[in-house]
This record gives sequence, C-alpha cells and structure tokens, in this order.
Amino acid sequence: MLGAVTASLLNVRNMPNSGSSVIGQLSQGAVIKAAGPHDNWLQINYQNTYGFIAAKYLQPVNDLARLTGTVNTQKLNVRLSPSATAKYLATLHLGASIKTLAILDNWLEIEFNGNTAYVASQYVDLTYSSKGFYAQVNANLLNVRAAPNATASLFGQLRADSQIWVEGVQKDWCQIRFNGNRAYVARDYLSPLADDTNDSAERDPIILSDHQDELPIPITEHGQELARLTPNTVLPVNGTNEQRNSASTWNKWGNLLQTLSTKKQLDVACALAVLCVESSGKGFEQNNSDKMIIRFENHKFWKFWGKHHPQQYRQHFQYSNQKVWREHKWRNDHLAEWQSFHGNQKQEWQVFDFARQLDEEAAMLSISMGAPQIMGFHFERIGYQSINEMFEAFSSSIQGQINGLFDFFSPQMLRYLQELDFESFAGMYNGKGQKQVYGDKIQKHYTAFKKIMPNLTD
Repeated sequence: MLGAVTASLLNVRNMPNSGSSVIGQLSQGAVIKAAGPHDNWLQINYQNTYGFIAAKYLQPVNDLARLTGTVNTQKLNVRLSPSATAKYLATLHLGASIKTLAILDNWLEIEFNGNTAYVASQYVDLTYSSKGFYAQVNANLLNVRAAPNATASLFGQLRADSQIWVEGVQKDWCQIRFNGNRAYVARDYLSPLADDTNDSAERDPIILSDHQDELPIPITEHGQELARLTPNTVLPVNGTNEQRNSASTWNKWGNLLQTLSTKKQLDVACALAVLCVESSGKGFEQNNSDKMIIRFENHKFWKFWGKHHPQQYRQHFQYSNQKVWREHKWRNDHLAEWQSFHGNQKQEWQVFDFARQLDEEAAMLSISMGAPQIMGFHFERIGYQSINEMFEAFSSSIQGQINGLFDFFSPQMLRYLQELDFESFAGMYNGKGQKQVYGDKIQKHYTAFKKIMPNLTD
C-alpha cells in the first residue's frame, strides 16, 4: 500500500515487534510504500535495507491533490515519458516543489509547464499534507519563499502576529498561499491557533490532530456549506492515461459526481468522462496561481465586441474564416508579432485580461470556464442572472463548476449520454465540427473508468 505517516515521529524497527531495535524514524506526512501486514506491522524499504513500522500510524494516500513533492538531489532530469532514455525536457534543482499527478513503479508523473512529464521517484520526497490550520507569525518579519528551502527566491515577508492559513507541512517548512502563489515559510516561526489538549510529546506541535479544534476556511455558496466532494471508494491512479485521468478525477470529486448523476438518472462514468475530456479533470491551474482554467475564443469576442469595433479588433485578434475555432492569434500592440496562446493558461489569461480592458462583459461572455469548459454566454441557461455571477461562482469553487455542468445538460444531451451515443452528445456540447474527435475521447474515458471500477458503475 501507499501510505502517509500520521505520528509526529514514527520508529522504523528491524523486526515486526515493539521490542526490536530502532533503525530510524519517519516524519509526519512522509509517504512510503509498505507491504504486509505482519500482524499489526508493515514492511518498508529503508536506507538500502528493510524495516518495519506499526500499521496503525499509516494512513492510505487517496487524494493526490494533497501530495507535495520536493526534489532531494542537486539536479533531477524531467523526461517526456517514464524511461531513462526518454526525451529530456528540463532540469529541476534541489528543493524544487513539484505537483504529482500519479505514482508509477519507479517514476512520478508530474505537472510541468502545464503538461505531463516524468521524474525518477527516488529523487523526490513526497509529503501528504494535513487538513490545514490557521497559524500566527511569531517573528518580526518572516520571509516567504518560492520553495521549501532557505536559498529559494523571496516572494515577500509577513509581519509579526499576522494570521495565515497553512495548507500543509513539509519537514521544516509550511506551505501557504501568498498573493495567489504557492509559497513556503519556516515552520519554527509559526504558532498554530488552536488549543492543544493532547500530549505534546506524542504530537507534532505544528500539526493539529483530528481531535483538536481546527479552524478551516469555510467554503460556502449562496449561504450554504458546499457538499462533500470526495468519494468513499478511492481508486489507485495507475494504468493508461485515460485510466489515470479517470481515477484522479473520481478521487477528487466522485461523491458530488455520483450524487448529481443519480438525480439525473445518469451513469456517473458518463459525467466523469465529459469532465476528463474537457479539462483533464481540472478546474483550476496550480501553475497559474490557482486561477480558474479558461479558454478565450477570438471568434466569440468578435461577435460580442469586435463587429462593433472592427478596426480595433483586427489590430489585436485573428481567427480562421473557414473553421472559426482554429488559428487563434493575438497581439497587444498593432506593430507586434502575432502570437498563438491556446494550451497555456498564463497566456490564455493574458489575452483575456487584455480583452477585459476593452469590454469586460464581452470578454467574460467569450471564454469557456472551469472543469466543464462552459462558455460564458450560457450563463442564463445554467441559472445565473448575469455573466458576472457565473464568473464569480466558477472562480470560487469546483462545486460551482460541476453544478454548472449538470445544469447545462439538456434533456437531449442526457438521452445521448444514457444511450452512450457520445458522438451525438459531443455534437451538441462541443459543436458539430469537433463531434467525432470529442466523442471518441469521451468514449475512451468512459471505457477506462468502467474497467477500473465496474462494481460502482454497472
């Protein structure tokens, strides 16, 4: 099993009993592979040998969004596929933080520059974060850094007594958000804002236990607490690309997807497959300050603004006259070179923000939003009074996005999904010009999910 240590420090012993010799210790949150069980003990690989840990101090790793990886070697190659002979893409340096998408045998599938890449797992320390907590700064000025090490670039500083939300802990560092960016501060200069009534000798002083009073940031919509997202049944993230994508999406949002699918009398595998295809099961982009995923459509901006300002529009935007969804380019100056921007969220937002300066409402009507990639001009169809209301709801929570997906399904769309006619569904959802491409992708993800979880979806 793949597990994370729950104790402050967990002894590693040379035999599966509490009287055997201690050969080392593991920190809270450390992620390891364990075999067994040996009664109440698990066997692990430890420092070129093997050891045993008490099984009760290991929790399963079932939410990859809570995994944080830190490079533990001076230089680590990033490759296109999980092989030492695969194409070299870049080098990561000691202390670099990475987002793990899947754990393979000896490789980690990671998110790199908005795409998927691979690194050797032995050179990355994985940490499974806690639920998070509020903490107070107890230094005069606390440096906020881009990575969990003392030589990383500075984002800024926090003043004494500042109260911040800690997302997780990596050894001597706490992960926080700073001006929208993932950032890190030294844990020695933070004090958790909670009463600790448990034995401090047995607990990590910065991690709140499940029995302590935590101070989570409430997530609400229209004054009501949002529904639980994660499912009871968690899937291993492995296999084909479609299987990994399906499992990862299910593990993040499966409970909500199942609840909404049941109300629509729809196989949850269908809704999940649509989400996987639209945005790879993601609603927000970590590498773009966790902003909502969007796609700016030049031809729609022409409809809502450009045709009323044709000369100004043509100085900044282009698209194909034959296939309007293709050849999208832009430039912020009429003398600059034309640039493509689809496929890169930072560039999508750059174009969108530029368009908002010209006409904010028209720009919001011209983007597809979030995990379901619903166009802004459909705001009334999914129950919003204005495009601003839809934009705010989709920007603030994944539940707003997924609710929007189910609200967008027309009776005919639902019939196509119930009949597993994915190409006809894609013709309505993605457009007739793309129905075969998207229909085939939805079919592949549907089949992949049915294969890895047949008991749930049959």
